[in-house]
Order: sequence, then structure tokens, then C-alpha cells
Amino acid sequence: LQLDAIRSDFSKDMQEQMEKMWAAKLGLDVFDEELFSELETLMEQTTVDYTIFFRELSSVPDDIVTLKKSFYNTGTHDSNAKEMDMRWEDWLANWKTLVNSASSADGAFPRSREEISRQMKLVNPKYILREWFVVPAYQQATAGNYALIQELQNVMTQPYAEQSKEVEDKYY
Repeated sequence: LQLDAIRSDFSKDMQEQMEKMWAAKLGLDVFDEELFSELETLMEQTTVDYTIFFRELSSVPDDIVTLKKSFYNTGTHDSNAKEMDMRWEDWLANWKTLVNSASSADGAFPRSREEISRQMKLVNPKYILREWFVVPAYQQATAGNYALIQELQNVMTQPYAEQSKEVEDKYY
């Protein structure tokens, strides 16, 4: 019985921590289950790169054009694609309403777009290690060339920072 209580407490704490994380990634004070549920559905149906999506969302876009950088399949122009775009636009409008209703760290209301963006960029990395970056670096290192390993290390030690255009073009 005591073990079940510990598991239950752990599960509740884990759920709370997950909700805090998602709220922060979305720029919200409080986790919104309905907004998040619709986002999960849209991300699954659209096939989205999560890292790029959340980083682009951190710019507080006016429309979904910026977010489409994270969509893997954007080439279709059928009625389903138009419907998905409309659903994304609705989700974005709902998100903006919630994010604009959140207060700032000093309690000021509403927060500026710049403050929202800055806070979100602190929890949504721009750069992450991806297999297609690491494999060539390991292969070159095996041959004694550590330049790519060092380059990756330099980029990945600042995953939240805006880096040079060259780094962005190569690793974002």
C-alpha cells in the first residue's frame, strides 16, 4: 500500500513537471490541456520537427508561414492541406490569445512580444545534435580529423544562442 502511494505521488509530480515544461515551451504561465492536445494532434497529422517548431513559435509569428519551416511535408496543395492550414491558423490564434494574457515575471500585464519571445527562446533550443551531424564527425575523427567534432562542440555548447548565418545554414 505504501509503495502504491509513493508511485502515485511520483506520477503526480512527474505530470506537474511535464505540464510546467510544456507551459514554458509554449510561453504560458499555466499549462492549457486543450491547447496542448490540439497541438499534439496537429503535429502528428502534419509531421513536424519539434525542435524547429518550438524555436519558430518562439518568434511569436503573425501567421503559420514561419511555422511551416518545421513541417516535413509542405508540398501538397489539395483541400486537406488547406484544411490543415486553417486548423493551424486557428490553433495559432488561440495560442496568441493565451500567451498574450499571461503576465510577465514582474507581474506586468500584458507582456511585450519581445519578452514572450525572449522567455521562450530560453527553453526552446535552436540547435540540437542530430544523427546526420554526428556520424560524419565520428567518421572523420576515426581517421584523425577532429575539426568537425570541435565545430559541433562549439555550436552545441550554445544551443539557445543565435549564432552566425553560416552556423544557422549548416545546423538549423
